[in-house]
Amino acid sequence: MYSFRSKVRYSECGVNKKLTLPALVNYFQDCSTFQTAGTEGSWEALKERDMAWMISNWEIEVDRYPALYEEIEIGTVPYSIRGLFGSRNYFMKDSEGTMIARANSIWVLIDLKEQFPVRVPEKVIRAYPMEEKLDMVYSGRKVNFPGDGENTAAGELTVRQRDLDINRHVNNEQYIRFATDALEEMGFGDRTHPKKLRVEYRKQAFKGDMIYPVINDRTETGGGGGRIFTVSLNGEDGKPYCLVELKP
Repeated sequence: MYSFRSKVRYSECGVNKKLTLPALVNYFQDCSTFQTAGTEGSWEALKERDMAWMISNWEIEVDRYPALYEEIEIGTVPYSIRGLFGSRNYFMKDSEGTMIARANSIWVLIDLKEQFPVRVPEKVIRAYPMEEKLDMVYSGRKVNFPGDGENTAAGELTVRQRDLDINRHVNNEQYIRFATDALEEMGFGDRTHPKKLRVEYRKQAFKGDMIYPVINDRTETGGGGGRIFTVSLNGEDGKPYCLVELKP
C-alpha cells in the first residue's frame, strides 16, 4: 500500500465547497503515479520501452466528499497483474482515519508504437507490491448504454489541447468531466458529487476529435429505485469513446 496526505484546495471544490468527482479521480490517479516514481513501473521507465498504462475501467463508491481545507489521506493498493491487465484499488480517508471513498480500477499495458496491448514484463510487475483487495462492490468491466429510459443528445464538443495528458490523449478524468458538464448543460443539475460511478473506456480520443454526448436517464430497478444517469461519449461514427454511469 502507498498513501500520501493532502488538504482539499479551493481549486478542487464545486459550488458546495466540497471536493468534486473529477478532483477525486485526479487524486487517485496521482497516487499511483507517486507510488511508482523511480521504479520500473514509472511513466519514464515505461516510456523508454515505448509502453504506457491505459485505464480500462473505474468503479468508485463515495460515502461523503471532503470539504474545503479538510485534511485527507489518499492511498492505493495494487492487487493483481495478469497477462495484459493490472488491477488496483484506491481509497480516501478523513483526518480521523475513516474511509470516505474507495475505488477499483483496471489498466491495460499498451505498446505505444503499435497501439496494441502487451503482456506486462516481469521487471515491471516487481514494481507493484501486491496486497489484498479492498472490501467494496465489484460490478465487472462492462458499462452498457441502457435500452430503456429517456435519451437526450447533448450537443457536441471538440477535444482541446488542455484536455490532453502527457501521453497526448484525453486524460481519463476529462471524460468524466465531459459527462458531468453534459448533464448540467442539459438541465440535469450539478452531478459532480455522485455516490457511485462506473466508467468504461473503449477507445482513445485525441486533439481535434469531436465528441457527441448522449444521456440516458432512468430509474434503477431492483436496487432501491434510485435515479441512474448513463452518458455515452460518442465519436463521429456513433461509437463511444467512453461510457460514464452515475448514481446520485
